[in-house]
Amino acid sequence: MQRRTFLATGAAIALSTPQPARAQTRAKLRLALIPSDFAAQAWYAKDLGMFERAGLDVELSTISNGAAILAALTAGALDVGFSNIVAVAVAHEKGLPFAFIAAAVVHNSDDDVSGLLAVASNSPIRTAKDLEGKTIAVSGINELAAMTIKHYMEINAADPSKARFIELPFGAMPEAVRSGRVDAASLNRTTAPTIGKTGDPLRVLANTYNAVAPRWSTSAWVATKDWIAKHPTEAQAFTGVMRQAAIWGNAHHRESAAILARAVNEPVEQVEAVQRVPYITSLTPALIQPPIDLAVKYGLLHAPLAAAEILDPLARA
Repeated sequence: MQRRTFLATGAAIALSTPQPARAQTRAKLRLALIPSDFAAQAWYAKDLGMFERAGLDVELSTISNGAAILAALTAGALDVGFSNIVAVAVAHEKGLPFAFIAAAVVHNSDDDVSGLLAVASNSPIRTAKDLEGKTIAVSGINELAAMTIKHYMEINAADPSKARFIELPFGAMPEAVRSGRVDAASLNRTTAPTIGKTGDPLRVLANTYNAVAPRWSTSAWVATKDWIAKHPTEAQAFTGVMRQAAIWGNAHHRESAAILARAVNEPVEQVEAVQRVPYITSLTPALIQPPIDLAVKYGLLHAPLAAAEILDPLARA
């Protein structure tokens, strides 16, 4: 009787005493991005606790390029990653079932961030026609920047087959143009923040991204269709967080610069001096069709592809 009374009393005390709150179990998510402002939404979300509040335990990795991220997604080493529209379209044509689940950056015709075809300030190159017979540096021969330059030349009565394209890292391009090793290079302000400004040794010949469309998306967040189907809760939570991070990033350039500077290990003053990319909160087929059509035109895709085939409904909401 005494034992029963003791146990009953103990239970009553336990029920009446405030108990420590149990830690909420968060869903694990393996996420990768390229080390750039273009994918910085994920860094902002991580730093500000957005993922945790959405019930996600995110393991964040940095990978140098979108192609390597797609390979990791295919191998099952990642759940979600950042990649460009063309790379995903090419992978889709090869039978790899990817789909975009969240928006990232957008190019607007009045932006001055990406697709900047630069020449030396004293260069005689003034028109697209002047690029014939010249050497042009791009980050990849079969990548988006090279295709936009070719398209820019063609719509301006120049023959891109008469230009020589070579691959160089972004960081090596400004010096290659200054020294005369190349005649032009496709740059962006994340790697060349002073390009075209007074006193800069480089001049912007054209924004070749404007030749593609007035407004289009270059890159976004992608996962395999199998992962999306098996993890609908995590996929929806991730998409929601990316929308929050996009809105916050667009409105808080000074605060986001501090986060980005830590992530890429650069002085915050250097990051603050760079014109920041604009983020969008949703994707539509119209935003990703232009680079897909460009890939068809220049042979990266062998057949036309409807953008809706690689766009999950989550990204459109």
